[in-house]
Amino acid sequence: MGSQGTGHNCTHCGCENPVWNALKHTVDLKAFTGTVAGLLPEPGSESLIFTDGIIYPLKDGNMKERVDALGIHGGDVVASGTLAYVQQCMKDRGIHYKTYPLNGKTLIPGLIEPHMHIVQSCIMEGWVDLGPIDNATQRLKPRYDWSWLKKRISENLPDGKSSWFLGRMVDPALMPFVKARKKGELNTLTSFYCDRHFDKNADNTGNLDSIVSDRPLLMISASMHTVYLNTAACDAVYHHQNKASEKLRSHYTSYEDFLEKTQGRLQEEAGIMPAILSIPLAQALDVVNIFKYMKHYFETASKRGITLLYDAMVDKTSKLILEAYGLTHSRNLRVGYAAACDGVDFSHIAPYKPVTKEAARLFYQGSVKLISDGSNQGLTGYQEHRYCCETTPEKGNFNFCDPGAENTTPTTLPDAYQTTLNKAVATGWPLMIHANGDRAIEFTLQAYKTALNGQSGLEKRHRIEHCSLLKTDTLDQLQTLGISPSFLIGHVGYWGYVFEQAIFESKATDMLDLCKDALGRGLRISLHSDCTVTPLGPLRSMEQAVTRKLEGKRGEDGTFIDDPAQQPVLNKAQCLSREEALKAITYDAAWQCHADKFTGSLQDGYFADFVILGQNPLDENVPATSIRDIKVCETWKGGHKVYTNPER
Repeated sequence: MGSQGTGHNCTHCGCENPVWNALKHTVDLKAFTGTVAGLLPEPGSESLIFTDGIIYPLKDGNMKERVDALGIHGGDVVASGTLAYVQQCMKDRGIHYKTYPLNGKTLIPGLIEPHMHIVQSCIMEGWVDLGPIDNATQRLKPRYDWSWLKKRISENLPDGKSSWFLGRMVDPALMPFVKARKKGELNTLTSFYCDRHFDKNADNTGNLDSIVSDRPLLMISASMHTVYLNTAACDAVYHHQNKASEKLRSHYTSYEDFLEKTQGRLQEEAGIMPAILSIPLAQALDVVNIFKYMKHYFETASKRGITLLYDAMVDKTSKLILEAYGLTHSRNLRVGYAAACDGVDFSHIAPYKPVTKEAARLFYQGSVKLISDGSNQGLTGYQEHRYCCETTPEKGNFNFCDPGAENTTPTTLPDAYQTTLNKAVATGWPLMIHANGDRAIEFTLQAYKTALNGQSGLEKRHRIEHCSLLKTDTLDQLQTLGISPSFLIGHVGYWGYVFEQAIFESKATDMLDLCKDALGRGLRISLHSDCTVTPLGPLRSMEQAVTRKLEGKRGEDGTFIDDPAQQPVLNKAQCLSREEALKAITYDAAWQCHADKFTGSLQDGYFADFVILGQNPLDENVPATSIRDIKVCETWKGGHKVYTNPER
């Protein structure tokens, strides 16, 4: 499996939803603007002194300081320190306050998700979840294989044979694989194919027609670079009367040729677009319920102690939807975002404005986003050497190839990419550049160096997103250029085992998510979910960075091993301390998101954004392997309680 297509300007991952790209032009913007009733007022904030517990204000990034009390008023922090000191500060300002006992609980700054996707995640919420991760527990589902998938699909078939079955988050990379028996032999990951003549008495593993053949079935992968179709869906896509399907038909001599060459797998935007546009619109894009899904998304964030979400890719339509939601719904967290850019047209990018506290009360732009390659578990991250498992192209995909070289795998920095970064830096905006594979990271750093022309990336806090596979020299370049990495740490926890055993082998052990080495070079890092690739959950990210346990290892019964004692550790030298990991989901995450002047710590005058936890995540008596299970008792935004755990 992997990218079977030849185009390079269309690689997808969690950063770009091809379903949204295909259908966003169908959204009735007037319908959204017509429903806006007016700006809802911020809920009243409290005047309180929190005490009788464990309080870490993280002022100036100090992870050791504990204080006795924290005072808040008017949505902001007034003071922290001894109880007598905070009481005096409140008295000096004439603030009438109440005392709020923590009863031994732990209070820390609100948690931050520095890279995730709101609208692009919610727009497909109505599709059947076929993913390997349980969003409630943030752990791998015990069994994830063909039998599980078949049962899940069969139990969720829609009524009526004219209705499509639509599934999301299917992940062949986390299904059982065949390990290479000798060096150089390609591994075979579980794949799906289309075969109209399947044998009902055979195993039929991977054959979607063996599950359902009387109606169209379409599943999109978790990495979003592939859709999988049964024969009925292939027929609908190939014969659909639209320009996208017409273009698809031009690449094949006949329908039989289409079936034989694709086997029901369509990759990248050129292949995915005709499939998505063939689905009845009401099924494909559930705009009617988008606010309901967004409300649930934000409530989930609050339940997990998050007070700031940073959306890593917001286009014009999703920006309007986010703004309309904020005007008509209570705002229980803050949202920052990076404006989407295709790397060609920068005319829609507004003039740069530094982020202010006032602008950040709800919704602010902090950066511009570019995507250089794809997904490592989706086998489209762009690598220096070929993947150790079967995929085409064998080194993945790079999105910026020079004219005439679109079907090649560049070994030197393409001029088109350098030109793009020159234009992007010239906008004045901080950049977030998605680069997963080691060759993509290499190209990105080379292009940054030329575009910055001697200036430090620290000035604008330029970032590389995911930054998955690093070498010593690329770490040195990150340090020299002042570029900060944000790590999708779930790569280690969820996919680390398959990376090490099948996809990258020793390269995963030596190069994947080198968090400790990055800190050792003075880099400021963050940990992110890329939701929906992995679930929202900074405490889970913290745990995975501290333990680096390989949760994807299977036992003899074929289920994922859930006993941490039996889960191997990937590159123990890269395990973060608890303080380092907590800083990466609070103080340094705020810095990367251009929010450190008002949140990420509980300094005087900052927003009173914090979370109250049932246990202290920095306490070594709390098992590191259960940090994600620490109860979020309360979440506060701007001095207002936005979530209370019913089991508090």
